[in-house]
Amino acid sequence: MKNLIFVIMLVLSSHTYAQSASENTNIYLRVFDMEGKKIGKGKMLSMLKTSLILSRNGEPVEIPVSNIGSIKTKRSGGNNMLIGASVGAGAMAIIGAATADPDAALFAYNAGEGAAIGTLFGGTVGAMVGGVTTLFKKSKSYEINGNQEKWKAFSEIIIND
Repeated sequence: MKNLIFVIMLVLSSHTYAQSASENTNIYLRVFDMEGKKIGKGKMLSMLKTSLILSRNGEPVEIPVSNIGSIKTKRSGGNNMLIGASVGAGAMAIIGAATADPDAALFAYNAGEGAAIGTLFGGTVGAMVGGVTTLFKKSKSYEINGNQEKWKAFSEIIIND
């Protein structure tokens, strides 16, 4: 009986590994129209011959190739700054509130004042650090302009990346 269960499990698991993934779907893309206006963003679900399907808030969004002017990989630099500011503000607010000493002879402040000062200082420094990390982001831009040949070349680059 053990051998039968083992063979069944082996057959079922080999079927899973036999399927080849034809696309690299863990890519965040920002899609722009011919005038440079953003028309879509999100993680790539799939690439068809005539359209790109992105996941936006868990919902699939299909964008026809004829509407695509350009595609940029990764998130914008402002995202790095926002994350840096949020982390810095939160961490420094906690530190500012925790180190409050209203009875100190020098620099006396209460927890609320410490949290406010920490938020301002940490948010500013965090945004600056996020801005610096933007310089090291290797975002790529691809011009499609509704052209099927450029779309095919782009799809091959993304799949093989």
